[in-house]
Amino acid sequence: MDSAPGSKPRIIAVSLLALLLWMPGCRSGSIFSGISDMRSVALVDYGITFKVPGEWDVSLSRDRYFQFVAVHMDGSLPVALVEYRGLETEPRDQRARELYASGWYNAMPLNYPGWKYVDKGKDDDARSFTFEGAFLDGTTQYLKLGKLKFRDRRIHAIYYTAPTDEMDHYRDIFETIDTLIEYTGAHR
Repeated sequence: MDSAPGSKPRIIAVSLLALLLWMPGCRSGSIFSGISDMRSVALVDYGITFKVPGEWDVSLSRDRYFQFVAVHMDGSLPVALVEYRGLETEPRDQRARELYASGWYNAMPLNYPGWKYVDKGKDDDARSFTFEGAFLDGTTQYLKLGKLKFRDRRIHAIYYTAPTDEMDHYRDIFETIDTLIEYTGAHR
């Protein structure tokens, strides 16, 4: 049976459109398929640009403790979180940076119930400090990865958080986000 003229291209176009609409929801093994799914969020006043998965919710604020928060939701529940706090001052010498980092480390157990450090680290010239720690929120145990960086007369504190049983799934994403951070120097 012959089809009407022009119906084959229409069927192909509708099929392609259906396939394209179906594909974004079809993901295997990962929450995002790579860098092409990332979107940039520039915090010009803090001299930093984040690239986060496009489907994550992002909020920006000058008035809250964190100036930048990106959240991956599972339905109505947040399951992964990236938080950023920037400060305009930078301790000038290694001793002052180490003292600041000591306070940063000491604050974590005060802010999170049942906090326990898994690991702490720093680079040789005390310009970058890290930690991994666990805490309990209700009945869920979380892992939090912290990065404290002294750069461009700013203190950059970045936190990556996910439930402990989901961290293996999110760790690569957090590392990708961290690797893609661009420091541009703050505009004054």
